[in-house]
Amino acid sequence: MTPPDGPLVSVVIPAYNAERWVGAAVRSVLAQTYANFEVLVVDDGSKDGTAAVAEAFGGAVRCIRQKNGGVSRARNHGAAQARGEFLAFLDADDDWLPAKLETQVRRLRDQPELVASFMDSLVKEERSGSETVRRGRREPDMVAGLLLYSCIVGDSSSVMVRRDAFEKVGGFDPAFSQCADWDMWIRLAEQGPLDIVHEPLARYWVRGGSMSRSIPLLESDTLGVLAKFFSSPDHARRYGALKRRIYGNQYLILSGSYLHAGDLGSSLRCLAQAVGRSPRTLLRAVGTPARAIGRRLGR
Repeated sequence: MTPPDGPLVSVVIPAYNAERWVGAAVRSVLAQTYANFEVLVVDDGSKDGTAAVAEAFGGAVRCIRQKNGGVSRARNHGAAQARGEFLAFLDADDDWLPAKLETQVRRLRDQPELVASFMDSLVKEERSGSETVRRGRREPDMVAGLLLYSCIVGDSSSVMVRRDAFEKVGGFDPAFSQCADWDMWIRLAEQGPLDIVHEPLARYWVRGGSMSRSIPLLESDTLGVLAKFFSSPDHARRYGALKRRIYGNQYLILSGSYLHAGDLGSSLRCLAQAVGRSPRTLLRAVGTPARAIGRRLGR
């Protein structure tokens, strides 16, 4: 339980070699209109000055150091050290607009049935300076929607989750990197309703050389998440009728991702897998690149 005088919200910022960006991320938290929070920066074995930047904020930030173990372990470590009833995650190279925490705290307080709250995001291209809005969407069955269409609720920098729900599902799975958030959202959706705030108060940065460019890793993670999900007899029973369509849709997304990255051979291979599992995906193939970029070319 959170101490009566403790923070309501714990902001966890996993950071690896993020000296260039983590200061801006922290400042965006300290500029929030809601004040009852703590900030934990988890330095994931950085080789640059990430920890020094975090520690320069003094008592406003707790800097936790760990050996390099990946973003999921860093998030879980921060959550384990957190004191808040609500957990908000912010990647070290993203930032928030000032009303982000206030808006989500209000939603979770007003609707106790909600497991977590997500937000639309401003997607900022570092190289071009362009900015677009990534909007979340609801499905009648959010587990099925997430399986079919990936991170339709939002990314990790947009979430606020009840700590008890986070602990109940076991935190982020360190087996995944690019798809750790997707895997988590599926598990949270099984616990209860997910909120989507249609205000873009989280800014997601697309930076050169980011993990989003590693499409083979994205493919491995995608198939790993699906294999993990369907290894459960209960999941296989409840969602077995959708399995071929789910795999077809995910291979179609991967096909578009490879095409966008200029790997035509892998794009065609994934397209063949998509059509083989769910022939209806052929009708959607023309729009694959645009959907793939907008859907889940995350880090």
